Amino acid sequence: MTESRRQIAYFSPLPPTRSGIADYSAELLPYLAEAARITLFVEDPAQVAENLRAAFETRPIADFARVYWQYDVALYQMGDSLCHEAMYPVLLRFPGVTVLHDHGLHHFVATRTIPRGDFASYVRELGYALGIAGVDLAYRIQRGKAEHPFYTAPLNERVLDRSLGVIVHSRYAADQIRAVRPHLPVAVVPAPISACIESLRSRQELACPEDALLFVSAGQVISNKQLTLALEAFARLRADYPQARYVVVGDELKHDLDLPAWLAQRGLGDGVTMTGYLADKRDFISWIAAADVVVNLRYPTVGETSATALRGLAAGRPVIVSDHGWYAELPDDVCVKVTPNDGEAIYQAMRRLAGDATLRQAIGRRAAAYAQREHSLAAAARRYVDFIDEIVERASGRAERMTA
Repeated sequence: MTESRRQIAYFSPLPPTRSGIADYSAELLPYLAEAARITLFVEDPAQVAENLRAAFETRPIADFARVYWQYDVALYQMGDSLCHEAMYPVLLRFPGVTVLHDHGLHHFVATRTIPRGDFASYVRELGYALGIAGVDLAYRIQRGKAEHPFYTAPLNERVLDRSLGVIVHSRYAADQIRAVRPHLPVAVVPAPISACIESLRSRQELACPEDALLFVSAGQVISNKQLTLALEAFARLRADYPQARYVVVGDELKHDLDLPAWLAQRGLGDGVTMTGYLADKRDFISWIAAADVVVNLRYPTVGETSATALRGLAAGRPVIVSDHGWYAELPDDVCVKVTPNDGEAIYQAMRRLAGDATLRQAIGRRAAAYAQREHSLAAAARRYVDFIDEIVERASGRAERMTA
C-alpha cells in the first residue's frame, strides 16, 4: 500500500436501494475511506441514505465525464441486476477497477434490453460474447426455438474488456475469468461481512416461539435457491419434529416462483412463514441470528457469493449450502454441504442438525471464527487498496511507455 491516499470515484447502488451490493458498499466504505479519499457517484444523490451523504461527497453520475481526471481510478461495484444500470455506460466509457459480484451478467443484459423492445441490443451482446453462433442463438430465442442461456453464457465479456482489473470474491469466479481473459489482472478478495449481532430483535420480538426448532432462508425468493426442495425436506422433518418452523425472509418475486401458491397446494402453510421484504436490515439479520439452522442453497449459480450465507456464518449458525460454485470453497467443518438438486441429502442434513444441538453449536462456533478470520471488512479494504495501487501503477507505466 502506498503512503499517498488514492482518489477513488466509487460507483455502486447504495441504501436504501433494495440490494445486497448496496448493503455491502455501506459496510465496506468506512474501512476503505481509512486508506483512500472517496467520492460516491450515484444516479440521484438525494436518494442516498443520509448517513452516507454526511460521510462522503456524493455526486450525480452525470458529473463524472467532466471530472474524471481528478481521480486515480473509478471503482465499479457491478452485479446482475438493474440496480447497476446507471453506472453501466460510465463503466464502458471510463475503464477502471470492476468488482464483479456476479460472474454472470446475463439477467442484467436481458432485462435492460428485451422488455424495452430493444432485442437488437441483446443480439449484439450475444454476438459479442459468442460470435455468429451467438447471433444465431439470439434469433432462435426470439422465435421460441431456444431458451435463454442465463447460466451458461455470462455475457460479462464487454465488462471484462472495458476493465483495467477485476475483483471477485471466489476462486470459482477468478478461474472462470482467467480462462477467457488470461491477461486481465484479477484479484480474489473474500466478501467481507459484519457480524452485526448487537441490538438485534429477540425471538419474542420476532413473534417466534422460543421453543421452536427454527430453519431460516433469507434473501430474494427465486427458483435457483431451491426453496421448494428445502421445504419438501422440511415437510418430511416435521413428522418427527412438530415444533419445527421454517421462515422465508425477503422479497418474493412471483414471476420467478409463486411460493405462497406452492405452499398452499402442498398444505405447508401452518409451519412456514413468509415475512416479505424487511426494510430494516436489523430485522433481516435478526431472523438469521435467531435461527437454529440457516438454509442457503443455490443451483445453478451465476458465480455469486452469498451475503446471507456469510451472515449466517458470522452469527455462529450452522448453514446448509449447495456443494457448488463459491459455496464449495467454504471449509467443510464450518457449514453443511449438500449435493445440488438432491432432496434426500437436504432432508438428511436437516435431520442430523435437528437432532443434535451440540453439533449445531460446534459448527456455529467454527463458522463464526472462520467469518471473523477470513471475511473481515478491514482486511477486504486493505486488499482493495493494494490491488488498486497495482492497477494504477500498471496503467501509469503503460502510459509512460506509450509517450516515450
